[in-house]
Amino acid sequence: MPPDPDFPNSTTESEVLSSHRVAEEQRLRLRRLGMSFLSYQVTFAVVVMFWFQSLLPFSVVVQFFIASLLINGAFFTLIKTNFNLRLKDPALTALQIVASAMPPLWVMYFLEAAQARTIFLLIAVVPALYGILALKTRDFFVVAGCFVLAYAGLVFALWMTKPEILDVSLELVQIFAYFLVMAQIAMIGGFISGLRGKLRKKNQELKHAVARINELVNIDELTGVCNRRKLFAVLTEEANRFSRTHGPFSVCILDIDFFKQVNDTFGHQAGDQILKEVAQTVHKGLRQIDCFGRYGGEEFLMILPQTILEGAEIKAERVRADIAALRFNGIEPEFSVTISIGVAQCREGEDTEDTIARADQALYSAKQNGRNRVARETPASTESVLTQQSTNG
Repeated sequence: MPPDPDFPNSTTESEVLSSHRVAEEQRLRLRRLGMSFLSYQVTFAVVVMFWFQSLLPFSVVVQFFIASLLINGAFFTLIKTNFNLRLKDPALTALQIVASAMPPLWVMYFLEAAQARTIFLLIAVVPALYGILALKTRDFFVVAGCFVLAYAGLVFALWMTKPEILDVSLELVQIFAYFLVMAQIAMIGGFISGLRGKLRKKNQELKHAVARINELVNIDELTGVCNRRKLFAVLTEEANRFSRTHGPFSVCILDIDFFKQVNDTFGHQAGDQILKEVAQTVHKGLRQIDCFGRYGGEEFLMILPQTILEGAEIKAERVRADIAALRFNGIEPEFSVTISIGVAQCREGEDTEDTIARADQALYSAKQNGRNRVARETPASTESVLTQQSTNG
């Protein structure tokens, strides 16, 4: 919908919600990356212990620490710049799990004792558990395969450069056992991830069902716009906001002229069609913050937040012109309807019933002055109403 020059520009609600959701998801990914960095530091503590026991040169300790900083820094940059949103998996789960195995594998190359390398195999299983939050079974198997192939590559490199430190039979058993462990993790992790996916789907279905129920409760069945219940709920919200901030709001009561004659001439089905098309035409021309609904019969109510009386009158005149230009399929080609509109602005110290009463009085004035026109409340008409109420009292 193009911006309305009579009203302030406003971002659509769906765009705002989408932006907030993406921002929240990005913050969650950064928190998970922080958890991942802590896992690196746990492994780093083990590396330091190996150096303390003279099993590793200090240069390898430094290299591990630098590698962990570079890897986590790279992922932090991808998320912080929103580049990850261009990828198939914005969470970068599989990439982070596989990348986490690289520094330990580098350290393992410098460990001569097979038992020492086994310790890192156990530690390398931990990052794979993070995949339970996101990966499917197939993805788990891909990650597990990368782990096993990487370790097999390490053993091959050791066999090529340091064959004297290898017990080939033991290493083959370790590779086979590691493959079985990772396969089991992949199956269990994929199963848990599948359950999470089903739960997420059920929650979405429940959310949509609740939204549909709320829609049925608040929407007029015939016209598809707000019903009287929803209108008065919005009026109450606006009145409360007005009492706190004194931000203006106005209301417009719309009535289709000579609607009874339309029903008598063309039938009630044609009358229903006219009600629906009039309602949808008005609704399409409103801002996201406005509220429009069926007030009763052929009357409609338009609530315009952050709008003074003059702005509401301009909008009402545009609505009146749009309806006058409307034509209806299935009815006589030259047939058209007109509407009369009464406009009022909420005043300090009054309740919504008073505002509605003044808009209704303005509508009555529009009817009395020939219909197909907009009438606004005036101080004179308000004083007249108050005088009449005082006399009746």
